[in-house]
Amino acid sequence: MVFELSEIINYLGDSIESVKGEIDHIVIKYLKDPKEVDKHTLDWVNPLKKNKQEIAETTEAKAILVDSEVVYSQELQKKQKVLIYVNNPKICIALIANKFFDKKRQTGIHPSAMIDKEVQIGGNTYIGPNCILEKCIIGDNVQLHGNIFIYENVVVGNNVEIHAGTIIGNEAHNFVEDDNGKKVKFPHLGGVIIEDNVTIGAQSVISKGVLSNTVIGEGTKIAQLVFIGANNKIGINCAIRPNVMISGSVMIGDFSIIASSATIREQTNIGTNSFIGMGAVVTKNVPDNEIWVGNPARKLIK
Repeated sequence: MVFELSEIINYLGDSIESVKGEIDHIVIKYLKDPKEVDKHTLDWVNPLKKNKQEIAETTEAKAILVDSEVVYSQELQKKQKVLIYVNNPKICIALIANKFFDKKRQTGIHPSAMIDKEVQIGGNTYIGPNCILEKCIIGDNVQLHGNIFIYENVVVGNNVEIHAGTIIGNEAHNFVEDDNGKKVKFPHLGGVIIEDNVTIGAQSVISKGVLSNTVIGEGTKIAQLVFIGANNKIGINCAIRPNVMISGSVMIGDFSIIASSATIREQTNIGTNSFIGMGAVVTKNVPDNEIWVGNPARKLIK
C-alpha cells in the first residue's frame, strides 16, 4: 500500500490544526511498531508521553502526527520532517488505519452458512462460514465472521461486526422454584437488539430477554469471551473488556468501561461514565462518574 502524504492530510481535513514542513514527494507505505519505524512510516506521538519532543526528533519517520506541545524545532527542520498537528494523534492514527491500511470488508454469504428463509439481510453485508441464522434481522454493512449462531427475535443494526464463535439470543439460566424446591424453567420470550456500530468479540454470548429485550447500545465495543445475561441494558459507547461476566437485568450507563474479568451481580445498576476495575465483583449499584475496584467492589478513593 502506497499513499502520498497529501492524500492522508486531505482525508483528515478539519481534524488538522496545522502542518509544518514540505509534504511534496513524501510517500507513506506503513503503520509500524515504534521500534520498526522507517522513512515510509506514518508515525505518531502519544499525547501521554513525557518525552514527546525527543520522540519526534529521533524517529526515522518523515511524517509525524503530534499535538501542540511538540515544537517544530531546528532539528526537525534540518531533517526535513513534516509535523501534522492534531488535537488527538491517537484518534487520528486509528482513523487513518481504518481508512488506508485495514483489510477491506468482505461481502456476500459463505456457501456453508445456514440461513432461515425469513431472515432479513441488509446490503453490503458478509456472513461467514458455518454461521447459523434463525429468523432475525441483519442491517447494512454488517460483518458476521465464522461459526456464529444468531437465534430468532434478534435485531442487528448497521455497521456491526461480530467475531467468530459468538452466540446471540440464547436462553440464559433462568429458573423459579416451587414450594418443594423443584426448579421450573422460565421461558425467554424477549429478544436481543444490537444497535448500530457495535463490535462483539470472539466467543462471546449475549442472551435474549425474558419478557423484555436485551439491548446493546450504539457504538459499544465488547471484547472476546464476554457473557451478557438476559434483560441487560448496556448504554452507548461503552467498553466491555475480555472475560467479563454480566448477570441478568443489569443496567450500564453510557460511556462506561468494564475492565477485564469483572463480574456484575444481577439487577445491579452501573452509572454513566463509570469504570469497573479488573477482576472486580460488583454487588451493589455504582453511581455515575465513579471508579469501583476489588471484591466486593468499592469506590476507589483517590
